[in-house]
Formats: sequence, C-alpha cells, structure tokens
Amino acid sequence: MDNTTPWDENTDAAEDSAEPAHEGAAPSSQGYIAVVSQWRKDGLAVVPIRYAAGVASAGGEPVVVSTFDAPDHDDEEIEVVASVSPHDSSVLDGAVGLVLPGGGDIDPSWYGATPHPRTRNVSHRRDQFEHTLLEDALAKDMPVLAICHGMQMLNVHLGGTLIQNLGDNPRNLSHDEDLPRADPVHGIRIKADSRLAGIFGAPSAEVNSHHHQGLDRVAGPLEEVAWADDGVLEAVESDEHSWVIGVQWHPEMMAASDAGEMRLFKSFVQATRSYERGESVERASA
Repeated sequence: MDNTTPWDENTDAAEDSAEPAHEGAAPSSQGYIAVVSQWRKDGLAVVPIRYAAGVASAGGEPVVVSTFDAPDHDDEEIEVVASVSPHDSSVLDGAVGLVLPGGGDIDPSWYGATPHPRTRNVSHRRDQFEHTLLEDALAKDMPVLAICHGMQMLNVHLGGTLIQNLGDNPRNLSHDEDLPRADPVHGIRIKADSRLAGIFGAPSAEVNSHHHQGLDRVAGPLEEVAWADDGVLEAVESDEHSWVIGVQWHPEMMAASDAGEMRLFKSFVQATRSYERGESVERASA
C-alpha cells in the first residue's frame, strides 16, 4: 500500500463530495472481469495495468472501472469505464468477476476508528465505490480477488477492523518494502485444506510485501488461511461464497515469474468462467 502522503480530512472530504462527470456508464462487452482503478491525488484514476495484465495472462478479459475521471493511458487494449458514481454498481451488470487492487489506506471511519499518524492516501470516494461493488458482487456470489488494500477493504466491508500501522509492533517484520516488486520478501505458512493451499500446491510460499496496515478483527465470514513468519495475517477466504480470496501481498508483480502466483490468477479466472456458466466452483487439492 502506498503510504507517501498523509491523510488529509479536508482534501478527502472535497474529493468525496465531487460529483462524477456522468453516471450509468457500462463496459462495451459481457463476461468481463471488473478491475477497480486506483486514485491519484489530482483526482484522476490510476489504470491498474499490472492487475489487468495478471487477469489477461490467465485468460480473462479485464475492464477497469473507476469512480474517478480517466487519465490518458497508452494501452488501448485495456478498456476503462470512468467517472462512475461511487453508489452505482451497474458497471458489474455484465461482469463475471471483481478485482480489488492495492493502493492507499482505507478511511478509518468505516470501521469506527480515528486516523493513526501514519494512515495515508485515503480516498473516501474510492472506499464507497468499493463498498458498493462488493455489496453487489457478494450478493451475486461473484468471484472476488482482493489484493493488499483490497483484502483490507473486503474485511472492513464485512464488519472487520484494521491495524493501522504494523510498524508499531517491534516484533513484526518490515512489511512495507519500497514499491511492490517481483522479489520475495518473506515466507508465508498456508493452512492445510484451504483453497489457497490447493492453488499453491504446498503448505508454504515466498511472497513480496508492500503494506503497513493489516487485518485486526477478522470479519465472521472470512477464514484466516495464511500467515507471515511473524504471525501477521496474509490471506483470507470467505466461508460463505464460492470463490472469494484476499491476499496481503502483490501477486500481480510476481505472476510472470512465479508459477504459484500465476495459478492464483488462473484459479480466479476459472472461477469466473464457472460463475458465467452457472456451475459450481471446484476446489483444487494441495
């Protein structure tokens, strides 16, 4: 998660109150995977190219959906639907899956807390948009892959809380390692018989790390399924949905060189195909 700019209540309130340029925009196709955009401090969307590439490399069709105005971007193969109202879930009407990417911190007011001095890059508007999309996707039992900030939003949406700064505990590893990179930073232990263990085909893995927050109280529907060497929670799965996985690391940066991370994207895309056909989602065995 990017933590370079302090949380600013006044700036965020102005950004949240701004109305979108239009509402009701829709992607041009059906059967796509919606990838939520990130946010720039100038109010424009950030096209999450790496996340979209992970989906595409696994055989899915990514469409970026954003509640912010679209910036200029060079990749014409990535469709961007921008300026969507944060309360409008209609961008999921033709979708078969939802990806919540990494990014800034979540507004602590969503889980009844006051901001920590290191809580940064907050966008209440993005939070609201992701709440809106999650409510719709989970109600439909649509597959959801939630990454870093996305895993934290999944937990908050379902009623959980966050640790706002892991660095306050001196026993924790340094989880906030520069920008997300392909190089592993620490190991994780994966719960046996979990969906994640079946995907990775092993009880452990090496992952990268770029986050300074983590899950505190885990929401009831979520099962803890992976932990870092210091005990920090690294992955969750929903017990109440066919395929909902949250991971705290950045598989989109490792998928090109790590078979386990690519299998995570492939499992997600396969689940979206089963969802599109109205079939049950099979669980891989470790």
